[in-house]
Amino acid sequence: MEDTACTNRPAAALAGLRMKSSTEQTASRLRAASALARAMPAALALWTIISSGTLASGVAQQHDGAWIAIATAAALLLAALASSIAGFAFSAIAGCALAYLGIEPIHAVQTMVLCSIATQSYAVWKMRESIDGRSLWPMVIAGAVTIPFGVWLLVHVDAPVYAAGLGAFLTAYACYLVLRRKEYVVRGNAWRDALAGALGGIAGGLAGLPGAFVTIWCSIRGWDKLRQRAVYQPYILAMQLVTIACLRWQSPIHDSIAEDLAFVPFALVGAVGGLAVFQRLSQKQFQWAVSLLLAVSGVGLLARVL
Repeated sequence: MEDTACTNRPAAALAGLRMKSSTEQTASRLRAASALARAMPAALALWTIISSGTLASGVAQQHDGAWIAIATAAALLLAALASSIAGFAFSAIAGCALAYLGIEPIHAVQTMVLCSIATQSYAVWKMRESIDGRSLWPMVIAGAVTIPFGVWLLVHVDAPVYAAGLGAFLTAYACYLVLRRKEYVVRGNAWRDALAGALGGIAGGLAGLPGAFVTIWCSIRGWDKLRQRAVYQPYILAMQLVTIACLRWQSPIHDSIAEDLAFVPFALVGAVGGLAVFQRLSQKQFQWAVSLLLAVSGVGLLARVL
């Protein structure tokens, strides 16, 4: 008995040391995450001040397009604010604004993509603990497969015809969501998730709206607002990255992104505000926001192609 007790003491001591080490590592990670969370707003504020100074300097020195740059920054901030309330439709809102301002199409697309990736990355990081890969991965895999086809349609086919059809569908569906009297819940599975992701991939490559079909699919699953965003938000981010790769392969863009990066902090400021509004919405208010942004996406798409 004494030999057994003596043998167990080192093992117990070793287990205690391991538990203590694990606890210390967890505490260290929590402290690092807390420090990062405190540093990010300060860094964003500094970046925004620097970018604002650059834009103001252009106006003071009467550079060509200086006021257009300020209007672009304001448009991107408002687009990020509105879209971040529900988590999608940034490109639809910003695209209309930049087209009205007369921004050259390649620059407009590049600016929107950079800002959208930044805002989506921020939102995904904020809700990282709620992300569930069971529904997400079939969507991402299927979307990654079909995005090249959507990009091919954009580059080689009469894309405005397809984009107009998509815009009409989104507008009509949004009206249905607003007018319906009863909410229907549909059961999902991996194949249905993959189908929604595949349709999103085509729409993303063709019209820059990868989240439309996935957002609709998530909204009829009966999920709460956080679970919906924890699926379609990382999906949109993944599809944007794949779309950029496909665009650069099929239709290379040679413009510098240095000037466009100056607009990113304004979009991030809008995303911070939009996500703060989202956290205060009830489930019903969130569904209204989704319906409204689907309608905005459809109308915006129609406005760009008609």
